[in-house]
Amino acid sequence: MNSRNNGAQEQDFLLAVALNAMIPLANERTLQAAYYILRGRKANQTLQDVHLYSLYPYYRMFPQLSKENWDKIVSNLLQRKLIVEIEGAGGGRKPTFAVTATGLHFAREQFGMYQMHLWLAPFNQSSLTYNTELFWQRLHLLVQTISQMAAASMNFIPVVSDRRIQQWVKMQVGDSRVRSGWKNHLADELYALWAPFPAQVQRLMVAQLSGAAQTGKTLGQLAMQQGESKFYLHVLFRFGLVSSIQRLHQEKEQFPYLHALVQIHDPENGDPRLSESASRTYALIKRGYQKDKIAKLRGIKVSTVEDHLVEMALRCREWDCSDYLHANQAAEIVSASEKLGTSRLRMIKDHLGKDVSYLQIRLALAQRQGESAP
Repeated sequence: MNSRNNGAQEQDFLLAVALNAMIPLANERTLQAAYYILRGRKANQTLQDVHLYSLYPYYRMFPQLSKENWDKIVSNLLQRKLIVEIEGAGGGRKPTFAVTATGLHFAREQFGMYQMHLWLAPFNQSSLTYNTELFWQRLHLLVQTISQMAAASMNFIPVVSDRRIQQWVKMQVGDSRVRSGWKNHLADELYALWAPFPAQVQRLMVAQLSGAAQTGKTLGQLAMQQGESKFYLHVLFRFGLVSSIQRLHQEKEQFPYLHALVQIHDPENGDPRLSESASRTYALIKRGYQKDKIAKLRGIKVSTVEDHLVEMALRCREWDCSDYLHANQAAEIVSASEKLGTSRLRMIKDHLGKDVSYLQIRLALAQRQGESAP
């Protein structure tokens, strides 16, 4: 495939991904909202949108996507009449957008052509807590180290420079018995882990690994070699990473060695379902502190604590948020959202008036989404 066709293919793929992420947000959010989701912005509004619109597969799909590239994507979508901009109505409402019939057809066609239903299938609410980068770095350096040991050649440059990763691998191979276990079982466990995956994903994962007899290739190098979009290969790679982590969590007895790769969270350092900061807030909430007191104790804004409360409502079903939201208020807010056909906070607030706060609306919508999550 020549570079021009490859460039056009990559452009169409990016447009298709962006458009499929944007469809649930149409008439609800700004054009920037989808960009924040694809980039993996950690702001609580972005995370809440991911939950409210079930956009788990798209969150942090392209963490390196620049604002310049996003503006080009939006410009192309507008020029090709796949979307249209909608100006904000009165009352300071922000502008939004709509997806045209042509856009919906293009999104469905490309989604099927690239088999996106397959590559996005493993992603759900739980996958948001996976640290895929840490998992891959551990695996990459471990494979390289065991390979070099097997070849009796320890004079190599580590593929991962992070000292924490290097120290973790040293801990795995420091004991002679554990080291022997890794040498005897790593290849078999890795084969068993990836055997159910599509062949192209298997090849993609293996081709990036380095060892005594192989120097791993980057996704960019593989894209050029295969005449594929590097963004498309990144989607396949994410599928492989998340599917691997899920299997290691669900079938840990089958992978006694590789399971160590996903033992990432230390229970003593917080709740793995939450961001680190929200986890600290949750610990204080469980001790009976209210949001204003927590803000003073932690030296953070009350609004930040409120963001944490929303995150807790989304991810911690056992949390009783009645100190901030009564059951009848939650029912009223959910009913208004369904009646209006929107999750836009301002529209719900305008409808319900001063009887409810923005925090209560956010909590009610988050709680509803948390209850419906798998």
